[in-house]
Amino acid sequence: MPIDPNLVGNLSCFRNLSEDQKRKIAQITNVICYPPNHVIFKEGEPGKNLYFLSKGKIEILYDIGEEGQAHVETISGEEVVGCSALMEPYTYSASMRSLSEIEVFVVDATSLRELMQKDCKFGFILQQQIIKLLMMRIMDFRL
Repeated sequence: MPIDPNLVGNLSCFRNLSEDQKRKIAQITNVICYPPNHVIFKEGEPGKNLYFLSKGKIEILYDIGEEGQAHVETISGEEVVGCSALMEPYTYSASMRSLSEIEVFVVDATSLRELMQKDCKFGFILQQQIIKLLMMRIMDFRL
């Protein structure tokens, strides 16, 4: 069930969008809660959704061959995850598992890509916001 466009506007990636753009995103977004230790997606799976963490903690894991998975990062607060669902070949480049009860905004990636293609200004703004969040995460990770 689609969410209230005002909730979409609370997410940093979408704050600078028009009301119409927020409404369109709300139509392709759901809010889902997951229990602790739930695998939301696995590395190599098709990237069906983009996730915006709003509550709780998650961990990002990379497959490292026979050794299994390696913990790469713990994420909490408002963060975007699953960005590889927006880039070809549209497969997740890592796995994501909840460390606590979490709440995520789940955006249908195919529909979002279509919106970005139809409205290039929107697509550009969204890409800038996501890149900004990812760069901040990289900088935090390096420190």
